[in-house]
Amino acid sequence: MVTCLPDITKQERQKSDKFIVVACDGIWDCLENQQCVDRVDSYLKKRTDVSNLAQTSKCIELMLDSIIAKDLTSGAIGTDNMTCLVVEFK
Repeated sequence: MVTCLPDITKQERQKSDKFIVVACDGIWDCLENQQCVDRVDSYLKKRTDVSNLAQTSKCIELMLDSIIAKDLTSGAIGTDNMTCLVVEFK
């Protein structure tokens, strides 16, 4: 089902906020909001060079690889398109 009414919530930014995740429904079919945040946070903490964009991209790649269906014909979750953008706050 396709909708033009996205889930939108307003949150006051906190000084402790590190990033925001913007993603399509393929991600949210596989992960709850907090699960996604926890995974991204975990992967970002493992970077050895925070200024290296390739390492940041790898964090997203690892998360997507962990939730994508291994068999596209199984009808399982993880077969939808997956787009994810992580915006880090400096």
